[in-house]
Amino acid sequence: MPLMTAYRRVSAVAVAALLISGIAAPAAMAATPDRAPAASVVAPGPNTVLVGAGLSLDLEDLLDLEAHGIVAVGVGGAAAVDGEVSLKVGKNSVLTHKNKKIVGGKVLLQGGVELRKGGKKVVVSDVAVDIRTGLITAKVGAKVGVGSLVRLGSLVKSDEVYAQLHDQSSKATLYLAEDGIALNASVLADLGTRIGACIEVDTDTVVDADLDVVLDLAVGSVVDVDLVAALGLDVALGLDVDLGIDLDAILDLDLGLDLDLGIL
Repeated sequence: MPLMTAYRRVSAVAVAALLISGIAAPAAMAATPDRAPAASVVAPGPNTVLVGAGLSLDLEDLLDLEAHGIVAVGVGGAAAVDGEVSLKVGKNSVLTHKNKKIVGGKVLLQGGVELRKGGKKVVVSDVAVDIRTGLITAKVGAKVGVGSLVRLGSLVKSDEVYAQLHDQSSKATLYLAEDGIALNASVLADLGTRIGACIEVDTDTVVDADLDVVLDLAVGSVVDVDLVAALGLDVALGLDVDLGIDLDAILDLDLGLDLDLGIL
């Protein structure tokens, strides 16, 4: 399911923090003899590593766990408290960009959740999100990393994917599930059957969820200019990586951050 354009207000303070971090120095300033260049501006590569909080989902509200006598337990490094499940972003999660466009990527989530009722249990793990299509898959079986691959659901199609620059940092957080997740009702019903519970939800039920990932706009002091352009930051921040930066103009800005993800 495609993701396209996003907007979030970015204050002059946040923009200033991005500059102060040293990831983007004005070309003229860098060329001044008594000032060492703060950063290079080249494109390190097409894949940007993703980290961060990952997926947060309230299974108590969704499945009415207590009424069904079901207990949800985090496994493999995941957490589950009062039905609230949290899966952190795992290794090999990347955002792929090319020719100033976001063309794909994947979010791989650590661990999983074990549903228990009586002496029966089932584990949902290896949850993966395709950034280009929005498809969410997972393995369902007896333990983490083992089982059949299922279509768990998908990110709700939206024209808005929000981003937030970090204070005093070259990092930014992308919020990928602001409009919720549509879950596969048949998969949920099957989970119930496996543990002897009757789980009934409407087809493609949409639930509130968070899917937050963090990326770095720079590798060390090297700006990933293709990523910056792919996220629309070159335009939104008044940044021209070839000609330098109008520092005064940038610091006066209070603007909407336009993320043109360019995903078909």
